[in-house]
Amino acid sequence: MPTAAHRRSAFAIFDPAYSAREPYPPAPLLPRWLYLRSEYECFLLERMRRDVEEAKLRVGYPGCFHTPFRVIRYRCRTVRGGFTLRIHGRPEEARLDGRPLTLPEPGGDGCIRIQSGPGLLELRIAAPDGSIPALAAETGDWEASADGISYSPAVPGGAPDDTRLPELSVTPVEFAPGRYDAGRELLARVEVHSASRPQFGCGESLSELENRDAAHFEQSPELRESAPGIWTTPQPLAFRYMRVEAGSPVEVVCRAVFAPAQYRGAFAADPELTRIWMHAAYTLRLCRYHFLIDGVKRDRLPWVGDLALSLLANAYAFGDPEPVRRTLAVLGRAGIREQHLNGIVDYSLWFLICHDLYQLYWADAAFLELQRGELTDHIEVLLARSEETGFLPSEGSWLFIDWVKFPKESALQILFHWALRAARKLMERLGEQRTAERCAERAGRLKEQLFRTAFDAERGLFFATPGEPASGFFRHPNFLAIPAGLLSEEQQRPVVAALLGDELPPVGTPYMAAVEIWALHRAGASLAGIERIRRIWGGMLKQGASTFFEAYREGAEGEELYSFYGRRFGLSLCHAWSAGPAALLPMLFSGCEPVADGWKKHTPCRELPDGAAVTIPTPSGALAFEAVSSGPEPNSGNDN
Repeated sequence: MPTAAHRRSAFAIFDPAYSAREPYPPAPLLPRWLYLRSEYECFLLERMRRDVEEAKLRVGYPGCFHTPFRVIRYRCRTVRGGFTLRIHGRPEEARLDGRPLTLPEPGGDGCIRIQSGPGLLELRIAAPDGSIPALAAETGDWEASADGISYSPAVPGGAPDDTRLPELSVTPVEFAPGRYDAGRELLARVEVHSASRPQFGCGESLSELENRDAAHFEQSPELRESAPGIWTTPQPLAFRYMRVEAGSPVEVVCRAVFAPAQYRGAFAADPELTRIWMHAAYTLRLCRYHFLIDGVKRDRLPWVGDLALSLLANAYAFGDPEPVRRTLAVLGRAGIREQHLNGIVDYSLWFLICHDLYQLYWADAAFLELQRGELTDHIEVLLARSEETGFLPSEGSWLFIDWVKFPKESALQILFHWALRAARKLMERLGEQRTAERCAERAGRLKEQLFRTAFDAERGLFFATPGEPASGFFRHPNFLAIPAGLLSEEQQRPVVAALLGDELPPVGTPYMAAVEIWALHRAGASLAGIERIRRIWGGMLKQGASTFFEAYREGAEGEELYSFYGRRFGLSLCHAWSAGPAALLPMLFSGCEPVADGWKKHTPCRELPDGAAVTIPTPSGALAFEAVSSGPEPNSGNDN
């Protein structure tokens, strides 16, 4: 049954695929397809990159990713009797205990039925063009290998020949001749029924809707005739508003794309904060596209720094480990020897932090074991690159931190300290004690070095560039120092005072604003964090947002609202890194965060203010809290 938080927040629901009872839309029942670890994820990314190109999204390729293998070897120890297989691809070789085995032809259901005695069954499967080898088996502990030497447990994945997500029909409202409003941001295929070819345009905003200059399109408005009189977009597009102009009457349908999801978490307080939470959760919902991607209009690809916030939002809103696991698997597979993850030095650090957070929220030891090789190599590369000075070098790489200009070296090294602490915990979980000790020793040296070269003892703040006190003081290194574990409770006080004042320049995005609010919460300033959420995310709602923007500029008007990257409509109006309130609001109100893997222990829940209710999903069940005196519940016809 829905909790008090679900019931009390129902008035704010606007997700057409909302469900608190079970994942919705329902996923189709599929065979249990097995893959070499991370191969299915890399195949999904390959398909997504292809779709990004077809949709003509204005985005560059973010770093190095692994290209899926086209030939995979599988093996399994069989028992006497028969067993059934489905193979996607071409079986090039089959052996039983090293002897050639002739496979029968598939039956009408596509299955191969084999009768054999006990032994080691080995299969070599080649993928069809543009696809990936896969095997579906009802029984057996299957292993997979790319080289026939190093095997690991085969892992389940989706269908190899259909990577489409479920769709729901959403009927838009015509609010002016030829102008349609879907009521909220969607990622959807557009279907127009018209006897003649219609002129089509769409936008996340009304301003973008009326753009007719192809130089300012962020995605392709092309329609193709899929059947007589039916015109469709080749790929899903991100929009709220549509423009359809034709010489004949038209019917417009939106085939909205949604990954199955259950709103296991919920939050309710006053109407403004409740709506902020629901809009934040819906922002993330649209960005759950196989992976946790950055945004639906422009990149539509996974970025590991962005993942830090979307991981937290997903943990509190949906409690679903699968999209996080997939994202970590695909991002780490190529390694960092050739290039930092996503081509960004600080994103290689977020990779370790995100792995630690994933274990903290879901305690997935099996996945951690699958990632052992990538994680160990990742850590060794970072330790080697920082050996000479103790600091992680940033030369030759993109040092991002945030979309704002300031000297970022201290922020990078503080983030490096956080990553080393995460690496130590990951290695301890894996039983790699020697590597864990090296990470702890390096973190200790780095902490000492940061306080010696980048800390103003009189002000109690870190300055921007180690060894250069004149580089000035900025927010990022100081709030990052709190979750990075650099500051004692006493040392946090001047940092919090500075963060609550106006002297330090503001952050550049809701992404880093959320990390700052998280740090304030950790330092005991939760009330200040709540007011910042009202100002930033409440400000976006006042600007008419149905999902939250990549960047928020208070007081911006007209075209300035939507311009970014030097492009008129370059700003993403649905960006996963801006979904932070989906995690922050339950966290700030309840005080609850896990302190042992899988929520086996958590910080105690504080008394909620009147009218508030919080539900937090965990692997062992929901934590549900409600104010003792909550008053009457808002009326809503939607209780699903």
